[in-house]
Amino acid sequence: MGQGTPGGGLNRPGNNNSNNPDDKSKKEKKFDPPAPPSRVGKKQRKQRGTETASRLPTITPHTKCKLRLLKLERIKDYLLMEEEFVANQERLKPQEEKSEEDRSKVDDIRGSPMSVGNLEEMIDENHAIVSSSIGPEYYVGIMSFVDKDQLEPGCAILMHNKVLSVVGLLQDDVREKGMPKRHRFP
Repeated sequence: MGQGTPGGGLNRPGNNNSNNPDDKSKKEKKFDPPAPPSRVGKKQRKQRGTETASRLPTITPHTKCKLRLLKLERIKDYLLMEEEFVANQERLKPQEEKSEEDRSKVDDIRGSPMSVGNLEEMIDENHAIVSSSIGPEYYVGIMSFVDKDQLEPGCAILMHNKVLSVVGLLQDDVREKGMPKRHRFP
């Protein structure tokens, strides 16, 4: 009876064909489903540009301690340096733009075609009598950007072509370069 059968008799361990419900449940529980994703939603990207630059680091020890104080002081120093840098940039940039703008305004006021004349007489701080190379004498205004300390009767001046107001001075060396040379013959 029991010699030819492997695993023994009916109630012996070794019988592989048993219909035990515990064995089936062990085999079915071996498959575990994969874990669900850790987050739900759109993938967050790293922020670049001014957003990351303006973000300040978080200070981790929330209790009052020396480490927290040092970290906060470091952030304060960084912000002070940044504020000083921005203030310097704002102070220097407008000066350059303003000086360039002022130069262009002065050139526009002067006008490109200018005529040369002579200062005959100073009436007051802002007015003078000038004679042009064309002919008569004129009562004209003196622009505010002209150096009034160098104005004296008889000096050569630049006049606006239409209004004939004094817009500049001709220095002696400039006047000599523009005039033809005079030769003396014996």
